[in-house]
Amino acid sequence: MKDKTWIYNSLEEIEDEIVKSDTRVISFDLFDTLVVRPVERCEDVFEMLDHFYANLSEAMISFAKLRIEAESVLRRRIINKELETEDIKLTDIYMVLQSEFGIPEYVCKKMLSHEMELELSILRPRKSGKRLFEKAIESGKRVVICSDMYLEKDHIKSILDANGYGGVEEIFVSSEAGLRKISGNLYTYMAKELGVKPEDILHIGDNEESDCRVASLNGLNAAYLPNTIKMYYSYGCGHQVEKICHDLTDWQVAGNSVGIGAMRQMAANKYFDDPFRLFCPESDYNMDPYFVGYGALGMELLALTRWIMDNIRVNNIDRMIFAARDGYLPMKAFEILRKYDDSIPVCEYAHISRRSLLSAIMLKKEDLYALPVDITYQTPAKLMVLLDFCHSASSEEYVKDGKILGLDKDENLTKDTFIRFIKAFNENYYSLEKHEKSIGKIKEYLTSGKEVRVTNTSAIFDMGYSGRIPAAIYKATGLSPRILFFHGDTRDSFRYQKKTGMKIDCFIDFKPYMESSMREYSYLEAAASCIGYDDDINPVFDIGPAPGYSDACEKMQRGALDFIADFMEFFSEFKDEVQFRNHDAAMPFEAFLRFCSEKDKEIYESVLIDDELWGGRRDINLKYLMNSRLSKIPEYAR
Repeated sequence: MKDKTWIYNSLEEIEDEIVKSDTRVISFDLFDTLVVRPVERCEDVFEMLDHFYANLSEAMISFAKLRIEAESVLRRRIINKELETEDIKLTDIYMVLQSEFGIPEYVCKKMLSHEMELELSILRPRKSGKRLFEKAIESGKRVVICSDMYLEKDHIKSILDANGYGGVEEIFVSSEAGLRKISGNLYTYMAKELGVKPEDILHIGDNEESDCRVASLNGLNAAYLPNTIKMYYSYGCGHQVEKICHDLTDWQVAGNSVGIGAMRQMAANKYFDDPFRLFCPESDYNMDPYFVGYGALGMELLALTRWIMDNIRVNNIDRMIFAARDGYLPMKAFEILRKYDDSIPVCEYAHISRRSLLSAIMLKKEDLYALPVDITYQTPAKLMVLLDFCHSASSEEYVKDGKILGLDKDENLTKDTFIRFIKAFNENYYSLEKHEKSIGKIKEYLTSGKEVRVTNTSAIFDMGYSGRIPAAIYKATGLSPRILFFHGDTRDSFRYQKKTGMKIDCFIDFKPYMESSMREYSYLEAAASCIGYDDDINPVFDIGPAPGYSDACEKMQRGALDFIADFMEFFSEFKDEVQFRNHDAAMPFEAFLRFCSEKDKEIYESVLIDDELWGGRRDINLKYLMNSRLSKIPEYAR
């Protein structure tokens, strides 16, 4: 016997209760049970009305503030027994706005209409609620709505119709009955009006107090369908953001913004529509890369893409270029946002990498001493492959008795042997002609328009970090496009800006603790990397990533892009009201990287990344990299 008779463990159990022969009437709560909003607090809807109000009035006060206070006036009058009712109507609230706050009648009428239209436009059916509703209809039971709400019957019927809920016999709403569920009186009234005993009714709702405990006390059977945001918080989703912010910013304040609240609610609605889904309590994101994408990465991606768009507008950019492979996901997000703003320039995808631009990064032969590699993972044989752009020797010519320039061809280098190798290479194999030809190919690829055209009025996005790639573009082409980084480092990015005169703007103006590889994995195209250009100026690619490499990142990216598509569907017309600070929106994903639970790390367990240029390897385990970086974080920052 359950302690709380309204607690069930699955939708199937509630369906069994619906079809019982002694259940004659199925009563449904409306909001958060049958339909959901994409905002965390109902008051946030009022914020979205501000731009309508601004078109009707020159007053600077927030309409949301007026709307909330007008409703509070009526609630206080009920408490003080000045009104003989348990609830209020939406029309009553607007009468108070007119009589107590002096809002002109025509403004009140228009704002009332806007509020009802807005509610209708942002509500969506809750799939689990609809499943139970359809089961009730199919079983031939009498189906009614019972809701504590200031909306009136006609508007609630419009909401039901718009969301595919047909077959409702009656709507019992507190605003018209003057009675509420929380007092129990609306339940008594409903049973009487339906001509049935309370025990003949099964009421289904998301509020354990008013929909379940009170219903049960008044003789009804009840079924609890927990609301989505309650489940989101109960599993601690995103709670690590508190850790990453606690010494820097007040996350409670940031989290109260309409935009951040909406993002959380959207994630909750998406993932916990069925509140009984299996969820690993030892993880924050259920070891599910799609949920990481929708619930965290999507927020950061939205902020990043918005920042890119702001840069475009401020700097009069007429061509947006995303650098492969790290710019892949931002490019896809950018394409979604362009659907809502045709003034945004078209975007291009440039197949460039440190490897493909190496001849312009190493502009002179003395630059080879600063080759961007981890020497300890390199061998003479590997370096001869990397330096193919500036030597013409065949492998048969430079390998003699297993040695290259007197060094064992497959032996890892040290600092001393690396210097010795480069010196001997420059003296014996370096070809200025081939080096200059390689730089010419880079210039032609970047400026021909065959795949991409870089100009002084274009912008290039890359994850960052040193500025080598922008410097190489400048040296190869003589052009200075705007450079947009996720973040930069310190010394090198400043040095390259000084040497080239190029301007680098950073989305995050500091270097996060966490290894860049984890972030890049979520953003990049899971495809082969460009390693150079052929004589027809077509990109040449390497052998591509290891098997299974793309599984997690593609799910993560799908979740992030779904999030952005949903956000724009809901809020494209309300960008000035549904606001957020870019760095706040980035915090959930950065917190995931920084404080990833051991269970969620399993997402990366079988991912092997390739870094032949720097690391000289193609089998670097991403989970190992994450743990390695975490182990190096100072104790005070843990």
